[in-house]
Amino acid sequence: MHEVSLVAELISECERRSAGRPVQLVRVRHASSVAEPALRQAFRMLTEDSRMADTTLEAEAFDVELRCECGYEGALVHDDLIGGSVAVCPACGDVSTLRRTAELELLEVRMAP
Repeated sequence: MHEVSLVAELISECERRSAGRPVQLVRVRHASSVAEPALRQAFRMLTEDSRMADTTLEAEAFDVELRCECGYEGALVHDDLIGGSVAVCPACGDVSTLRRTAELELLEVRMAP
């Protein structure tokens, strides 16, 4: 599950920034190609036995968009992408290369009071 490796990197960065202090909130943006339920499940699984077990994850999605020669213009979901930079048009099945973008962006790490 790709989301687990993304979240593992996220947690490492949060732990580095917190320097041992309790983390109350982690706020992220994620690509529409990353399923939010899988992101949340990976976060719970990887933090459940750690200092971040009580940390709240706030997530907001941003669209990974495709404009295809067939006329399709719209957001892509996980099943429309191969490896994050190759898109399969959901309307016609044509394969395109996308500009690489971060799938997960850390916006805020808020320490507990």
